[in-house]
Amino acid sequence: MQFLPTTTALRCLDASARWGSFTRAAKELHLTQSAVSNQILNLERQLGATLFDREHGRLELTPAGRLFWEETLVALQQLTKATRHITDKSDGPATLTVSAPSSFSNLWLMPRIAEFVRQNPDITLNLLDRSDARGLLSAQVDAAIELCETHPTGMSSLCVLSLVYRPYASPALLRRPDLAKEGLPGLLKSVPLIRTSMANAWECWLRLASLDEEIEPGLLAKGPAYAQASLALTAVISGMGVALLPGYVADEYRKEGAIVLLSSIGWLSNRSYRLQWNSDATPKPGLRSFIEWAESIAVSELDLLAGK
Repeated sequence: MQFLPTTTALRCLDASARWGSFTRAAKELHLTQSAVSNQILNLERQLGATLFDREHGRLELTPAGRLFWEETLVALQQLTKATRHITDKSDGPATLTVSAPSSFSNLWLMPRIAEFVRQNPDITLNLLDRSDARGLLSAQVDAAIELCETHPTGMSSLCVLSLVYRPYASPALLRRPDLAKEGLPGLLKSVPLIRTSMANAWECWLRLASLDEEIEPGLLAKGPAYAQASLALTAVISGMGVALLPGYVADEYRKEGAIVLLSSIGWLSNRSYRLQWNSDATPKPGLRSFIEWAESIAVSELDLLAGK
């Protein structure tokens, strides 16, 4: 009989490939590091092929390993979905797992999620941080919310939130004696221009506001960069400079007076938050409910897109 790998071996391969580490894979799978390592070694012996290069302190898939991982991952995901289809029909509640970036979850998704829970008491919703789930490559995730430019290839998706960026500063920064009489161009020349992962936001906004010739490109490069919009928000509140922030990050703090909107001009980003799910299978009932709910929330947020 031809050799077939165990599901434990395939799960160890999947987790190790995503994390690039036996230790982190073991943590995800609730196994020991040696158990994961032994599973991979046994799999390599049975296949007669090396799946990982173990050099420079990090695991790297070999070409053969990447091919085997990508092809077996489809089977592992199908097995996971088939199991969920049965268990979801049991007397217990359905389970839905969604991953999303932490800033988006904290500032936009979580304040709204109670509505979905109330509407769907038979669904247990698990929300994972994107960095933990590693997106839809993980068999444990039913859907993911990602910040992306276009409809992802090979996926079904729904635009949940479009982003409009405007400049903000703290009241304390604007009260500084050396800045109090400055107009907007002078202010932007005098304080750090905080950057976020939306790398081209300042260039695009300045062009839209007809200020691109007044602000030298060198000033943009000197501003501090923060990986998350929530960190940039904290920097603005602390008076560390001016940042372009999307409405979902800034609105509540602006209403509370913690930050001040410096211009009504808003730049519509070419990237938006999209709910994504695998298009090669029919969404299970819990996911269909979440998609419908997300669509209704997206429609209700059109005022944010319009800058109201």
